Amino acid sequence: MPVWGWIAIGLGVALLLAAAAAAAFLGWRALERRYLLQLVGRREAVDVARQGLEDSLLRLAEGTDAQLRTFADDPDSIERRALHEVGSRARMLADELDTMTLPKPLVPAADALGDAAYVIGREAGKIHDDLVGDAALEALGTIDLTEIAQVHRQALAVVAQVCEECGFEDEAIYGGGLYL
Repeated sequence: MPVWGWIAIGLGVALLLAAAAAAAFLGWRALERRYLLQLVGRREAVDVARQGLEDSLLRLAEGTDAQLRTFADDPDSIERRALHEVGSRARMLADELDTMTLPKPLVPAADALGDAAYVIGREAGKIHDDLVGDAALEALGTIDLTEIAQVHRQALAVVAQVCEECGFEDEAIYGGGLYL
C-alpha cells in the first residue's frame, strides 16, 4: 500500500477518536445537566416542605385558643395531619437524596439538601399522635425554626454554587416544568 494510503487511514482514525472524545464529553455534560435538573427539582421540594411547616405553625400562632386546644387534644386535627404530611414527605425526600447516584461534583448539593430535608422532617415529626394536651403544646414549642432556616439557607447556597460551577444559570422551576 502506498504511503498516502497509510496517512489517510491514520487521519481517519484520528478523526474518529476525536469525534468519539467530543461525543463522550458532550454526553457527560448532558448527563450531568440532567442530574442537576433533578437536584433543582428536589430543592423545590425541600422549599415546599419548609414552607408547609412554617405555614402550619403560622396558622396555629394566629389561630384562636379553641383552635390551639383542638390541635392539642385531637390527634386527627387538620394542623396535626398537615405536620405529619410535611414530616413524612421531608423524610422520604431526605432518604431519596441520600441514596441518589450522582456525579461527584453534585454530591455536596445532594448532601446539603438531604440535611435540610432531614431537619425539616425531624422538627415536623416532634408532634406525633401519642402527644395530647399540654404535651403536644410543649412539643410544638420545641420546633426549631432557626435551625431549619440555617440548614435550608446553607443548602440553597451549596446548590447555587454547584449550579454556577456547572454553568447552569436559570434554576426557575414552576409546576414541574423548567423554564429556560
